[in-house]
Amino acid sequence: MADFQFNEKYLSQIPALQILITLGYTYLPPAETTKLRGNKISNVLLEPILRQWLAKSNSIKTKGKQHPYTESNLDEAIRRLKVAATENGLRTANQALYDLLLLGTSLPQTIDGTSRSYTLQYIDWNNWKNYTFHVTAEYTVERTASKDTARPDIVLFVNGIPFAVIECKSPKIDVQEGISQSIRNQRTDYIPGLFVYSQLVIATNKNKVKYATIGTPAKFWSIWKEHFLT
Repeated sequence: MADFQFNEKYLSQIPALQILITLGYTYLPPAETTKLRGNKISNVLLEPILRQWLAKSNSIKTKGKQHPYTESNLDEAIRRLKVAATENGLRTANQALYDLLLLGTSLPQTIDGTSRSYTLQYIDWNNWKNYTFHVTAEYTVERTASKDTARPDIVLFVNGIPFAVIECKSPKIDVQEGISQSIRNQRTDYIPGLFVYSQLVIATNKNKVKYATIGTPAKFWSIWKEHFLT
């Protein structure tokens, strides 16, 4: 993180990154995330990480043996995520992706001459320790139908999928400005393609943290409260 300039904004961004790294997220410099997207900033998935996780964490058990999914089925699983992301409207696409993440997807495969469908999971809901966690800052994404870009302050990835987006503001600025920026970035003419995958959106100015799901009006964002065991 040595490439950051120390202005007021980073008084909230750097501490947030430090907390996330302490929690187990692996930090990826912005240039590395661009490479992982094939240098296409319109693509928001970290596909090599996702593909590696899918191959490692999914297998087909039949007749007492474990079989890997074929390369073509791994390609198809990723393609289905991308197709769901193009559903009409941010809420509709987000719901379609939520269903895929929750339930997985059924893929046909022939094993020992027998063809049937098997469910591949994008998330191991039985064991969170099996996830891969990554975090990056200044995540540049190309705007819809434009060469302009938007750059959310922090993006969190689970298995290469952007699960949460965080906007960081100076401690001198009301956290509502971060909320307004997040809502703007969700608009059709900004970067909804990132937010269709998001399960959580957050705004912070270090002194206060508020959170919501996509499409939530500013007045309904909740205050993040820490619960301490005594």
